[in-house]
Amino acid sequence: MYKKLVGILVCMLLIATALPAVGTMTEKDISIYNSPVTFQPLDRGLDQQQTHQDGAGFLIIPSQWLAQGFKPTVEKLAAVQLYIFKHGSPPAGIEITVSIRDSLNGSDLVVTTVSADQIEDWKWVTFNFPEINITPEEQYYIVCRSDGGSGDNVYCWFYGNNNPYDRGNAWMSVDEGLNWDKFVTGYNYNNPDFCFKTYSKKTRDRAFEINRVFLRFLENHPNALPILRQLLGFQ
Repeated sequence: MYKKLVGILVCMLLIATALPAVGTMTEKDISIYNSPVTFQPLDRGLDQQQTHQDGAGFLIIPSQWLAQGFKPTVEKLAAVQLYIFKHGSPPAGIEITVSIRDSLNGSDLVVTTVSADQIEDWKWVTFNFPEINITPEEQYYIVCRSDGGSGDNVYCWFYGNNNPYDRGNAWMSVDEGLNWDKFVTGYNYNNPDFCFKTYSKKTRDRAFEINRVFLRFLENHPNALPILRQLLGFQ
């Protein structure tokens, strides 16, 4: 009887310690604007991607905004990665901003900014943001801009030609997002798509957060493990 009571108490404690982790994840669904997060995308959360590049990219400068359309197959979006390289010697302190929109001329659903000082040639750059709700098979846009750089001293977003991603198109605005033009034909612009990856934060990630709480509990209560094993039928 004593062991059963202890087992029930242990289960109640585990539930109590797991609830804060679940609550934290729920709050991230609500706070979707420019909040700091620590999530790093993993391959298991990968949804959409376009990784082909032809050794060239478009300039990311203040007056020229770039965008890539995509259609998700999941209901959550937690991060994107862009394939970016540095051309010449851009000035220090440049920030690159990425936002998600459901319309090119609409408002940002979420936005995040990183310092470009960390970016080197040929690097997948991660843009984390609070996990947001999205609708599978609806069109969304990754919008990218910066606050500095010009001419030969600039950061660029890699692209691949010949429509390597058929679930969205590459776009460019030369007036800071007021008007957008789709790349269809032109010199070095043969129906290109920018290089990108989108990530969701899957249920397994949430379970991992709860499991960490469980492990910490066992570390602090080593006598609980033999009791749990007996209650669960593991001798």
